[in-house]
Formats: sequence, structure tokens, C-alpha cells
Amino acid sequence: LVRNGFFLYAKLFHGFKIIDRWRVPPKERGGLVVVSNHISTLDPPMMGAAMPREVHYMAKKELFENRYFRALVLGLRSFPVDREGNASSAIKEAVRRLQRGFAIGIFIQGTRNAGDAEAQGGAAFIAQRAGVALQPAAIWLEGRRYRVRFGEPIFPQGKSREEAARLTADLMRSIRELLPEHKRGSVSAENPH
Repeated sequence: LVRNGFFLYAKLFHGFKIIDRWRVPPKERGGLVVVSNHISTLDPPMMGAAMPREVHYMAKKELFENRYFRALVLGLRSFPVDREGNASSAIKEAVRRLQRGFAIGIFIQGTRNAGDAEAQGGAAFIAQRAGVALQPAAIWLEGRRYRVRFGEPIFPQGKSREEAARLTADLMRSIRELLPEHKRGSVSAENPH
């Protein structure tokens, strides 16, 4: 109900458009790590509205400190991650949810308005541990209109650090290519970590 309501809001007030949604594997195919760039505080609900299945998000722990905002992020199926300290509990929770068939949303550069910030390797690492596909997605604005485009899923082939680095580079390249040409400078495909 909330997702459908937000979708209607996004269509009416933000000219929301979804491109290549058919590329997203259905829930029956198992867990999925949805990986995208991050440009705005509206990205999680916009991406959630664009997805044909429910998305749970890793969110910085600070969002859970205010009781009102905590209710909102919990309602969006988010769970906390400590970006400055030990993220092992968030990683374990993500893997548990993925193994139960849920989709987990992760912003590859770790923060919004990242510009040319380097990619973080967490999405690839989590997908490797859970044995699930990675779904690249790009989100951007054309004026006030939101756009989301989905790429082809990427499947991990191993669990090594080298494989995680390769997957992260592939994801960044895919996200960059999903963006319109004039927006591609906002996502760097170089130096994934």
C-alpha cells in the first residue's frame, strides 16, 4: 500500500519513469542485491517504487536515532549499518534476508551526491556470501523528473577478494552505462574498493 502510494506520488509530482524493469528477476528466483548510484534522499523510496518486488535497505545507523525517522526507515524495511565501525551485524542481516529471498538495496558509493567517489565493495561481498545475483540500476533527474533504469543482472562466480573487486568494477561500469551520456560523469567507473 505504501509503495503503491509513493509510486502514485512520484508519477504525479516527479514525472517518475521506469526503464527496463523487465530485467529484474522475480522473487521466485531468490534473493537479489540491487545496486545503484545515490543522488537524493528520495532515492530509497523511488527505487522501491521502481522495483517489481519489495526492497530492504541498509541505512546508516544515524537514521535510526530519531524516534520519528526511525519509524519511517523501519517502515521502509531498512536495517542499520555502522559505516564508521563494525558492519558485521549489518552484513549478517543482509545475508539472512537475501537467503530468505528478499531484495537488498545498496548504494555503491556509500553516500548520496557522491560524484566521483570510489565504489565500495560491500554489495559484491554480500552477494558472494549469499550466493545471489547483483541487479545494477541507475537513478537520475531530468529537471525535477526522476528516472530509474535497470541493467542485466550480474552473477558472482566465486568468493575471492579479486572476484569482489571485479564485480564492483563491473557494477560501476554497468551503472555508468545505464545513465544518459550527459550524466555519466557523476559516477566513476575507476578504482573500485
